[in-house]
Amino acid sequence: MTSWPATRMGINDRGTLKKGMWADVVVFDYNTIEDTATYKDPYLYPKGIDYVIVNGVLTINHTIHTQAKAGKIIWGKGKSYDAV
Repeated sequence: MTSWPATRMGINDRGTLKKGMWADVVVFDYNTIEDTATYKDPYLYPKGIDYVIVNGVLTINHTIHTQAKAGKIIWGKGKSYDAV
């Protein structure tokens, strides 16, 4: 689901699960997944997401945030360094 967009954007180390790639994975239960956020409380976590792995680091473990901060900015081929 993500390999085609990653390849098209020139982000060659993402989009597939294999050795040497950055792993971003969400493990969820299709039968129980539900968005619980509302306009009044937009920061509520969804139900049914058991694990989130960001750059190979477990970030959500059975709905509990591990306090890991493994995310990073991904610059595509259209990035202009003059704008930074």
